[in-house]
Amino acid sequence: MKKTIICIDRDGTLVYDSKEHLFLGKDDTWESEIKLLPHVIDGLKALNGIPDSAIYMITNQSGVAISDFRLLTLERAHEVCRYVVSKIRNMGAHIDGYFLCPHATPDYVKTKPGMYFDKRFVHDNCGCLKPALGMVFNVLKTVDVTPENADIYVVGDRVTDVQTALNINGIGVLIPFENEPGEEEKVRKLADQAHVQISADLLKAAEWVIDRKKNRQEW
Repeated sequence: MKKTIICIDRDGTLVYDSKEHLFLGKDDTWESEIKLLPHVIDGLKALNGIPDSAIYMITNQSGVAISDFRLLTLERAHEVCRYVVSKIRNMGAHIDGYFLCPHATPDYVKTKPGMYFDKRFVHDNCGCLKPALGMVFNVLKTVDVTPENADIYVVGDRVTDVQTALNINGIGVLIPFENEPGEEEKVRKLADQAHVQISADLLKAAEWVIDRKKNRQEW
């Protein structure tokens, strides 16, 4: 039986990503800004019940590349991720760990006119920025499993999360978030709809994953 690998996005999927509190960690008040989305804990608890599974948070954190955010260093970004994982564990669910990408692309830089970027974090061909697979491969390496021997799910609020899954022949699960309008339409236009699911929240996504595995006799 293949090991089940579930990679979950952070902002807009696990925690609320308000327009006022974009780029968690750029202010010293960041801890008070972290609020888990509804049904996240119940969804994670359900996923925790899948035999021989691992759950990792994978998150693009391009804000690290923005020099204007003086407090949002790479270490601060890791601190925020550790805090989110710890908060979830303290509420009775479990995430095995996390990986983050601090890079920005030149195209992303163009979307932020008037902001200054640290060139060390700007890459044209970053291998870890979703939908690239670097963070997923980091997860697979950590749990010592090859893509061929893993049943891989990537859950998130953007089409890039779903595309990440498709890029590794996995299943992409979109949980639309109010601050990212239009992502559901983009996902519906992807060619490989057989490996795409759209769910209302993380609990619904977990229930779908569990039903899929049971129907395929992978439980």
